[in-house]
Amino acid sequence: MRKSIAMAVLILSMPVLVFSQEYNLKGRVIDENQLALPGCHIHYQNRFTTTDNHGSFSLKHIVDKEVELQVSFIGYNQLDTIIKLPSPTNIVIQLKPENKLIQQILIQGKGVTKAGALKQETLSKQFLTKTQSGSFIGSLNQLPGVNSMDIGSNISKPVIRGLSLNRVVVSENGIKQEGQQWGADHGLEIDPFAVETAEVVKGPSSIEYGSDAIGGYININNNLTPAPDQTSGEINLLAKSVNKLIGLSANIETRSNHIYLKARGTALDFSDYHVPTDTVIYLSRKIPIFNQYLKNTAGKEYDVSGQLGIITNQVKSSIAFSRVFQKTGFFPGSHGIPNLARVQDDHNKRNIDFPFQKTTHYKVISNTNLHFMHFSLQADLAFQDNNRSEWSQFHTHYSGQTAPTVNPDLELNFRLKTYQANFKMNIYNLNGNSLSAGIQNQWKLNTIDGYNFFLPEYKSHSSGLFIKDEYQVNPKLNIHLGLRYDLSHVRTEEFYDRFLEDYLISSGSEEEEAHQYATRSTKISKQFQNFSWLVGIVLKPSKMISTRLNLGKAFRTPSPIELSANGIHHGSFRHEQGNYQLSAERGYYADAGIEWKTESFQLEVNPYIYYFSNYLYLNPTGEWSKLPHAGQIYRYSQTKAVLSGIEIRLIKSFWQRWNIQFNSEYIRNEQRSENTKQRYPLPFTPPTNVFIELQYQLNSKNKRFQNTSVFINHKSALDQNRVAQNELSTSGYQVVGVGLNTMIKWGETPIELVFQSNNIFNAKYFNHLSFYRKLEIPEPGRNTQLLIKVPLTF
Repeated sequence: MRKSIAMAVLILSMPVLVFSQEYNLKGRVIDENQLALPGCHIHYQNRFTTTDNHGSFSLKHIVDKEVELQVSFIGYNQLDTIIKLPSPTNIVIQLKPENKLIQQILIQGKGVTKAGALKQETLSKQFLTKTQSGSFIGSLNQLPGVNSMDIGSNISKPVIRGLSLNRVVVSENGIKQEGQQWGADHGLEIDPFAVETAEVVKGPSSIEYGSDAIGGYININNNLTPAPDQTSGEINLLAKSVNKLIGLSANIETRSNHIYLKARGTALDFSDYHVPTDTVIYLSRKIPIFNQYLKNTAGKEYDVSGQLGIITNQVKSSIAFSRVFQKTGFFPGSHGIPNLARVQDDHNKRNIDFPFQKTTHYKVISNTNLHFMHFSLQADLAFQDNNRSEWSQFHTHYSGQTAPTVNPDLELNFRLKTYQANFKMNIYNLNGNSLSAGIQNQWKLNTIDGYNFFLPEYKSHSSGLFIKDEYQVNPKLNIHLGLRYDLSHVRTEEFYDRFLEDYLISSGSEEEEAHQYATRSTKISKQFQNFSWLVGIVLKPSKMISTRLNLGKAFRTPSPIELSANGIHHGSFRHEQGNYQLSAERGYYADAGIEWKTESFQLEVNPYIYYFSNYLYLNPTGEWSKLPHAGQIYRYSQTKAVLSGIEIRLIKSFWQRWNIQFNSEYIRNEQRSENTKQRYPLPFTPPTNVFIELQYQLNSKNKRFQNTSVFINHKSALDQNRVAQNELSTSGYQVVGVGLNTMIKWGETPIELVFQSNNIFNAKYFNHLSFYRKLEIPEPGRNTQLLIKVPLTF
């Protein structure tokens, strides 16, 4: 009987005994400044989790007394550590920034709150908030080596080290953004408020990101995992004086144990923008600017997005949907022949009249990550539908052409559908090696419409294979190797313009010449293939000093615009003509860097040089086009070219509350034509520029106002007289801005306010990269703006 009772007690106590051997481990991940790092990956055996918005994580039901953790985060060195249980069960893990092979700057979307402090390769969320202007790319202007190609007051495209358009890749959650990025007048269809983190890589990045990244790469992430068992959100309100912009963006996210849901909506509405001038000159004609507002530059944007995800011990998978709609007007003097009647004041600064552009971009992205002890698998699938159109009241340059019965004012329409499938494997700590290998595939289909012609219909397919290895020789020396093979195929359709043929014959042209002009596009099928490679060394001789050197080769496939464009590009007043005989663009590069960093001081110097054996560019031929009102023919050609430069960043903290930042950039490039008299600089080259900002952190004892800082900045640029053939030179300028950041406690709710005023002296100056530069239209005048961020908890 006693034995039976003892046995029963033993059986009943077994769950308690088993439970007593299980542990719950909680922890928090911080950076070198004791600030939380949300979204960190925590690996334990075959289990996987991420840190929440406060950098916290938890692992339950652990049976081992020694826990081997792997902690990783973009821009930081991976940490492998062993925790002995049962004590402690609540730990703090600190990650250190890494020295990337190619210089990276991480814009941290959540958790990093020290405003304006550039920490090696990391910027705070406060920096992105402080520079928020309704355009994501416009927020990056303060970084050395990064500029924006502006189209009006609210649309920008990235320029990295003087390279842009098809030479810079912008991606979202690892999926390359595909629109009509070949044009300087086409914006970037990205919700500026949906950016949670963003990675900027300067220099050739084609090993992993494809041949179009020969100039650089910007990856936008908005798939951070929400905190478990929590529902939260945020409301953003933005107002700007220069174009009377009113912006509202709201998001909500919730997560149970394994399932999470995120949703966001954004609306922007802005009017014609203010310019500090009364007159511009275009094609030797004076065009009045009434009341110093640039007519018909108003616009609006409506964005919606949602994401559904699942996260378990080994799997993180999500599917995201987004729709971005943009409609913006063009200054009437920038399209076609200048006409004074079209620029007369219509007394309505918010209407959008002809001409205007409209873009709708749909995107569906599936991201899946499988995490194991020493390796991970990643699959990214996506579909994009980019529909961009230009609208102008129907007009014909030659007789016989009648308005279409459907959408008679649709001048140009490009609809690009893109399918992408990327697969990648990462292997960690394999005898000191960290390996990455992957395959990327992309299919494109572009259709056209409208009563005018510029670009033919085309199809393309590209595939890329890559492998990268990072080998740690010792704690002070890392060697990086990379190899990539790309194969692509482009096929364009024929387009024949019989109305143009009739017009030219009636104007006295020979039939052969008329037929040649009327054949706007021929049917071509071209295949391109090549290898890219990279060798890099990262040496850290001491705790304060780190150096790096990269050598490599990159190539870029010619775009359909470079192969087969044939029409008038409005705003440029020129006939642009493709060349189907172009070969792939090839370049060799050397990129170096040295960094000296202490607790209160940081200095970075980054020189680089690229040599292109056949750089693709628009060459003014000197031939007068037979197309009506077309001007000179600019034909895509190729030449040898050299691009070089240096970037300098200096950050100094002093007297505890003061911080000064200095960024500078110098670029020099030129075509290396056989004819020394034709060795012109490359177009769209930023001038030498300097950005300086002084910031003071207030010591406020008021509990209602927290983290208050004030700043003043100054950006200057030298004259840009080294310009391409037929490109305008641009005078230097100086612009001053001021601002204030603060956190207001409204009850238990911390409300963030960012007030700033740019170009406070209303200076008249020109951005050499602006779409409107050719019209002598200066940059926007004084702009005062307010951003309010209100967190929501449920």
